[in-house]
Amino acid sequence: MKLTISEDQRELQSVAREMLADLAPLSLARAFLEGEGDAASLDGQLRDLGWYAVGLEDDGFGVQGLCMLAERCGAQAAPTALVDTAVAARIAGAIGGDDELTARVAAGEAATAIAVVEAGADWTLAGVEATLRAEGDAFVLDGVKVGVQAAPRVDAFFVLADRAGELAWALVPAGAAGVTLVGGHALDPAADTRVVELSGVAVPAERVLVGDGAGAVDAALRVGTVATAAEAVGAASAALDMAIEYSREREQFGAPIGSFQALKHLMADAHVDRESGWSSVLYAAAALDEGDAEADETVAIAKAYSARASRAVVEAALQVFGGIAFTWEHDAHLLQRRVLAAERRFGDAIQHERALGERLAARQAGAPA
Repeated sequence: MKLTISEDQRELQSVAREMLADLAPLSLARAFLEGEGDAASLDGQLRDLGWYAVGLEDDGFGVQGLCMLAERCGAQAAPTALVDTAVAARIAGAIGGDDELTARVAAGEAATAIAVVEAGADWTLAGVEATLRAEGDAFVLDGVKVGVQAAPRVDAFFVLADRAGELAWALVPAGAAGVTLVGGHALDPAADTRVVELSGVAVPAERVLVGDGAGAVDAALRVGTVATAAEAVGAASAALDMAIEYSREREQFGAPIGSFQALKHLMADAHVDRESGWSSVLYAAAALDEGDAEADETVAIAKAYSARASRAVVEAALQVFGGIAFTWEHDAHLLQRRVLAAERRFGDAIQHERALGERLAARQAGAPA
């Protein structure tokens, strides 16, 4: 397996670092926290740079390149639909056909949000209550989805629904009749999550994926899982960098607090956690790029491990800052919000640990995994 980072990938990472620092400083995330955020400029740049399509084809970047972009988005707590759109593009690619919207989504040209979670359904895709029923040559979609990211700014939604006992994905234009966005308080305001209510939404048959695309959907969700893990690592790492810088400047008893042994150990452990988390993400991304037979397991490990590691890192950073980090005015909690929000997307640590345990137990018993 190729684990080295190519020059093209390093250049992509460098460009992302500079561009996002300019277009998505933490002040933008704060603006969303205070109800005044506007990410139009950032959204336009992502489209123009073709970042939504990174890793879709043999572009030299792969899923690893997508993870590098997601890591930078996390470090800035940037309000983007990057990961969702990457997943949607892969699902739309399984639909095929000549439909214009589907083709744009599949090419990574249209920002798209994934709508999965409901009151009774989570990222295991079980318990879905949204329904898709046939009506003539088309379908009608009804349901309520929660936690839909960047909902006010995307071009379309990919909605998971139940069609006569079978899971289906319906691609719905954001402005379609019957689609209503409901605002609400979110843990991570920069993610701009909303409740999406769908009532009698007409969906042409060429925008629906049922049954045959199960493999493509699973593969797409694995990409989303590892990219979201990268986003959490990026946010936690940025918080730790801020804390390290603070420890060099803040003095107590006539010395920088970073010189105290207790904080040295705390920050050293946090550094190990973030590097280990990032390594697990890059390994899982490489496994996906190369179609490794154990890619499922490496993705589950990466999400479970990096979720817990990222939380530990950001909590260590908060300890270095002390009480000031918990104030509204400090930026550390903006990054903590992104870590905690990313932890739950595409399945939390418990979900992936359970799935990994079941897979390993089945293998031990000699049954198909």
